[in-house]
Amino acid sequence: MSDALESILRLVAAGRLTAEEAAPLIAALDERKPPARPATKPASEPARQVRVEVTERGRSVVNLRVPLALGQAAVSYVPGLNADDAARVRDALARGISGPILEVRDEDGDGVRIVLE
Repeated sequence: MSDALESILRLVAAGRLTAEEAAPLIAALDERKPPARPATKPASEPARQVRVEVTERGRSVVNLRVPLALGQAAVSYVPGLNADDAARVRDALARGISGPILEVRDEDGDGVRIVLE
């Protein structure tokens, strides 16, 4: 909560302002807020790149971003990715969806995360 809003609410609680007097002040505070940032990419826009993150013992060892066109080939070289997971990634690439499509982790902190961005 902002300091200005908190001050207005304290004045109302103390009886120095009525709710009717406070309403336009609070509305003016809302107008001062910067507009929400738009998403970097609309959900309807297809993915254009593939991010592959590989961790070992909780430490990032690979953080690679490649164009979507190279994504099909890159999937074949991801260490620890079994055939079923690779097929799932290829299917997501073919459909052009965006967002995380695979995250595999083990108890040692080793893992692979693939995101279409």
